[in-house]
Parts: sequence; C-alpha cells; structure tokens
Amino acid sequence: MAFRCFPGIFLLCFSVVFPVWSKDPGVASTARTFTVMAYNVENLMDIDRIAPYDDYAEVPGDPNSYGPGKLLRKLKTISRVLKSVDNGAGPDVVILNELEADHTPDTTVADMGAFLGKYGGTTYEKMLTTELNDEMRGLPVEAWLVKALEDEGLKGYTVLVGEVPSGAAEHETAIKVGILTRFPCLDHKTHPTDRARGILEAKLDVDGHPVIVLGNHWKSGAGNPAMENVRLGNAKTLRDRLNQIFQEDPRADVIIGGDFNTQYNQGQRYPFMSKTALQDVLGSQGDAGIFSQSDGADLYNLWFELPPEKRFSDEFGGEWGTLIQLLVSRGLGDGKGVDYVPATFTQIRIPGVNAQGALELPWRWTNYGPGCGASDHFPVVAKFTVAAGGVPSFPSHAWSSVPPKETLKVGYDRVDREKLRNASVLKDATPEDLAKALGEIFVVDATFSKVRPLEVEVDGKTYSLHSFDKNLKDTLRLEPKGKTMRFLGELGLYKGKLQFVVQDPSWIK
Repeated sequence: MAFRCFPGIFLLCFSVVFPVWSKDPGVASTARTFTVMAYNVENLMDIDRIAPYDDYAEVPGDPNSYGPGKLLRKLKTISRVLKSVDNGAGPDVVILNELEADHTPDTTVADMGAFLGKYGGTTYEKMLTTELNDEMRGLPVEAWLVKALEDEGLKGYTVLVGEVPSGAAEHETAIKVGILTRFPCLDHKTHPTDRARGILEAKLDVDGHPVIVLGNHWKSGAGNPAMENVRLGNAKTLRDRLNQIFQEDPRADVIIGGDFNTQYNQGQRYPFMSKTALQDVLGSQGDAGIFSQSDGADLYNLWFELPPEKRFSDEFGGEWGTLIQLLVSRGLGDGKGVDYVPATFTQIRIPGVNAQGALELPWRWTNYGPGCGASDHFPVVAKFTVAAGGVPSFPSHAWSSVPPKETLKVGYDRVDREKLRNASVLKDATPEDLAKALGEIFVVDATFSKVRPLEVEVDGKTYSLHSFDKNLKDTLRLEPKGKTMRFLGELGLYKGKLQFVVQDPSWIK
C-alpha cells in the first residue's frame, strides 16, 4: 500500500552520550545512543467533526464532547511523556498506535515542512483556540502532532502514517499506525493484515546503517480465543515479512514494536489457547542466547529484560498486562551496525502525567469536562547504539527465560487507606477537578438510594455504584435502601454519569 512520508524541518537530532554495556559487565565504553519508544496514545483524534467513535463526536453545547480543547490537552500530555526521555530531548524513533485515519482528504498535508513553515509564526495552542478556522479543523491529526512537538522543542521528526487498506471494514478505518523518526527514511510500506491495522514498515538510515522498524497494532481481545485466531493471521503477516528480510540478511537489524493486544506470556497466561500468535507463530521468546547463534530463534522480547514483577504496561480487571512490546532481532547484538544496549528496556510511568492514584495505574484519557489523562497504556522504551565493531554486546539478565504462568495483580487489596482522600472533596468540585479525579480511589461515606441500578448518595450528590466482580456486585445489591456505609470506590464515568467502582472485596470491609 502507499504511504505518506511527511518530512518536517529536517534536523538530525541525537541523544546525549550514554554508557554502552559490553559483553563483560565490568567494562563500559561511550558511544552515541538513541532511544526507541512504542506508545499507544489512545485515540488521538483530529477535529474535522467526522468521528469514528461516538465518544469523539463533537456535540455543540455539550461540555463533555470532544473538540479542539481536548486535542490541545492530549497533545500537551504526549509532549510531556516524550520529554521525559533522554533529558528532555525525547526518543528518536516512536512507534505510535491509535492515530485517527484522516477522513477529510481535501485538507491532507502533503508537505509537512511547508506546513510547519506556513504556521511557524504561531503556536499549536493559538491554532486550537483563538486562531482556529475551517482550514485548520480539517488538518490530519499527525500534522497537529508534529506541530505540537516542534512548538514544545521536540524538533526534527518525520512522521510516517499507513494508509487504510482497501476493502477494510468500517471499524477498521478509524485508526492507524504511525512512526516518528529523526533518522532519514530510506523506504516505507504497509503490509495489510486481516481485521487489524496494517503493519507499518520503515527502513531507516542510522549513521549509514540500515535499521528496519515494524510498527504493529494487532486485533484486540487478549484473552479471547476467537480473537487469538485473528491474531494468528496478524502474526503470520509479520512472520512472512521477517522471513524475507532474514533470507536476504540473517543479521539484519530489525526492531518490532507496538500494541500487539497479546501478552508476552500469552500461552502460559491463557493455557486454553493451543496456539498463540506472538509465541508460536511470530517466535517471540526470552533467551538472549540467540545473539550468539547463527540459527534457531531470531527474536528476543525485551520484556524479559525486567524482573517478572516489573513486567506491565496496561491494566484490565485488576491484572497487569503487557500489550505494548518491543522485540529485537539477533542482528542487534552482533557488534556490527546497530546494537541494543542491555538493561535499558523499561516502561514510562510518570505519576501525575500518565500514571494516577494510589496504585499509579495508567491514567486513561477522559473527555469529561475540559478533558484529562493520558492513555490506557504506558509506553515502553529501549536504547540502541551504533556498534563500534568490537566485542558484541549480548543482553544478559538474572531472570529466567521461561515465561511465568502467574498473572501479575495490580494490588487492589493492598491500597493504603490512610493515603486516600475522602469523597467529600468532590461535593463542590469543578469539572476540571472531577476530570482530574477520574480513576482516583476515594474513601466514600455513602447512603444507598437505589438497588436497580445501584446508586448511592454522597453529600447530596447521586453516583452510580458498580463492581466488575459479579459476586461483589450482588453483595452490594443486598444492602437496604437508606443504609449508610463506608467503602473504597474508584471514581469513574459510565454513559456520562459519575460512578464509584468497587474493585475488590476488601474495599467494603
């Protein structure tokens, strides 16, 4: 499929100097490094008033609908997350998920450099507020993103975006994969794959060394066997392309990343799945010994660089997940071209920016009020270096390469009540205050006012009451109307109505 490659005001920018670990952990040298990030920005939508999802429809007079102010806030938060990397310089390559596909092609930006020049005398903040006009409304979201990054001092990016495959179903035309890069792009293409976003491939020139980046966003539903069958096809699309690459060069430098909607230990976590996309078809695994081998496994999943209790990027149902991933080929540890820098893989978790509350869970975006939050995923990063042609730098760690069977709990039963605010602070809260409080856990002194649906009154305000645990929800339904109770509740929003979610039985004890 065709792509659009949008060069910005092209300025090659690199990170500061970092130590590069050699095969002997006691020996270090210095070399220029660069950082790669995989980041699901949770439905970064434009403002052309054509919304792929109802939650992002702009409704005049509705303060909780999407619009220019919400986009402004999202862009500011994304910039803060990127600035947290490399002392404010930001990553040099970013694999992006959930950029809105442009539905107003008459305002497509064909030359990003010209676009940045045209609006060089103003800021993205002014463009989204006092200077907003119909022409600006039609801009694709990747143009808004690059303009915001330029204004925030994160300069030099080219943005690549995949085209929506022909014949895609309606729900498959909403969002796309993107890649931000400060390195020259030598070639780029999209590989369509069944019922998922096309896999975005970019061949980058890193100081004269070719590096292939493959951005993914596979079919959703990690624990759903039917969806895993779809992902088997997504994985085959990627595996077939890798086979072609490695047939031409077994030591090719390949970085694979994005939202795979599957766990790094998918087969162990869901043993009822007889075959998994990531492990069985793609070949993801955790033995770093592949870097010294000439055959056998050719991919290393960087989640194995962390101890098991630190492997998380998202949360669902009280359990941590690893849907966002980075994998590297064996060529990225051979001392030639570009190498992965061992022990540099981690997730980006910033309290008050993209992590919230007592448990520092991903701060999901909300359109409530003025809008607040970041994403339902933490981004992950890893560092790479231009190899000096010396001793290969093989990753090494003390953790087992065997994927664990256990799921990692977020710790709802270990919340420190002494550190929580009382829900009484919400009585006179402004829309801004409430938007910031969504996802926070409170001590709630409530009176049961309705059983079906469950509702409680707190300081004269009515809230829905919910639990994803059916047994716990049934227990709450037994409470008589008029009874008062103190419990812990996570402030949420459902169908435009504020609610408290009781996540664990210990919260009502």
